[in-house]
Amino acid sequence: MRRAEIVKILVALAVLVLALISLPAEAQRQSGGARAGGPGRPTPPQQVPARDTTLQQRDANRDARMTPEQRRQLKQDVHNHGRDIYGRPNPNKQ
Repeated sequence: MRRAEIVKILVALAVLVLALISLPAEAQRQSGGARAGGPGRPTPPQQVPARDTTLQQRDANRDARMTPEQRRQLKQDVHNHGRDIYGRPNPNKQ
């Protein structure tokens, strides 16, 4: 075989392989894919959260606030652990 014939065969094989690889994608595109509503297909309505859940979340956030004593304790704990990790004194305190 001549070199030109081999190149033609390789190009034809490459085109065939590319066509075979693209078949699943083309089939999915034609069938509508995972997200398509497509013409004539109704899309499902979007879910709207009930108002009760937002009120419950707001109440939960209000109840989850820290007391001043808890805030002081947290701040002290963070300060102590920072001193343990970095070993430096606090530059703001004299």
